[in-house]
Amino acid sequence: MNVEKYKSELDQLKWRGLFREMSVLGTGLDRQVEVNGDKKLVFCSNNYLGLAQHPKIIEAATKGLERWGYGSGGSRLICGNTEAHEHLQGRLARKLGKEACLIFPSGYIANNVLLKTLTQKGDLIAVDKLSHASIIDGGRASDGILRAWPHRQTDRLRRLLRQRRYRHSFIVTDSLFSMDGDKAPLQELVELKQQYEATLILDEAHAFGCLGPNGMGLAEELELLDEVDIIVATFSKALGGAGAFVAGKKEVIDFLINRGRGFIYTTAIPAVNCLAAEAALDVIEKDPRRRDRLLKNAEYTHKCCAERNLNVGQSDSYIVPFMVGSSEKAVLLANTLWEHGYMAPAIRPPTVPPGSSRIRISLMSEHKRDDIYKLCQLVSKAVKVMGQY
Repeated sequence: MNVEKYKSELDQLKWRGLFREMSVLGTGLDRQVEVNGDKKLVFCSNNYLGLAQHPKIIEAATKGLERWGYGSGGSRLICGNTEAHEHLQGRLARKLGKEACLIFPSGYIANNVLLKTLTQKGDLIAVDKLSHASIIDGGRASDGILRAWPHRQTDRLRRLLRQRRYRHSFIVTDSLFSMDGDKAPLQELVELKQQYEATLILDEAHAFGCLGPNGMGLAEELELLDEVDIIVATFSKALGGAGAFVAGKKEVIDFLINRGRGFIYTTAIPAVNCLAAEAALDVIEKDPRRRDRLLKNAEYTHKCCAERNLNVGQSDSYIVPFMVGSSEKAVLLANTLWEHGYMAPAIRPPTVPPGSSRIRISLMSEHKRDDIYKLCQLVSKAVKVMGQY
């Protein structure tokens, strides 16, 4: 096999500051981890509520292993469907006020299957430009016509919908954007959906478990759950587990079961994953203080950033990007943080547009005020030093 072409491209990535490598963790992903014998404070984890290490989730998973074992043994339609899957789906549907729900192995697969299956030739798939890659990739792989509107600019979306030359229109967006930390203009999207008789699909991956009076996401927070046609979310972020789901009308879920190739031909997630997700939902319901701590940490972080004139873009959440511009500066800042005991990798193209590289921090309910204060101090000093060159 001739690998020279791959080596050449990898060399180009290194030269441009875009080469990526993975850190190897020696302990569980909590507020603090061990990497190659060194302890690091984690500021890049989506484990927003610290539930990945919660004793209730570990207990549920342990008991689940004793009853079900680990592997599921097949696809959901063969022998991989269990009482645990069905019970969790029913619970999620009820909590979100939807008729039915379907579990997938990951959020990427959920979005990919959803868009490839529901949309047909002549349909418009209108997505916010900064929506997750799984939404973009699912739209590209479908028979529909994918069009992106500039981030949060609903006037441009309106122009697309106004053309009315499509068979049916699907409006698709993240609720909380994972790299920018800002939120979708959901009220405006609902109004456009109603006016143009479109289907509104909302990916609540980074909001589910954290926002809303019951932790059900941005749609619940804005009292718009009934207006969102289809909700996608994951177990892998605030719930501290693995897996994802789609919730909506029963006919939609039945159609995915019967026509969604990525569901039909995929091995089911283990039952133990479902039990861990149930336990996480229990904690979220019974202990709202975790959500409160997360939101207070976000408020404190934004205050610290404002006092130091740090550029965090339009973020108004617990996802906070330190915008530095070039890939080289982002790598330099990430290395500085690493040397001082913080784990927060550089985010560079193609994850974000060229010229918008950053350090994206994800706050946790378990972070301490002192953690945040020292981080902001360090970033402020490093950014000033970089500005001198």
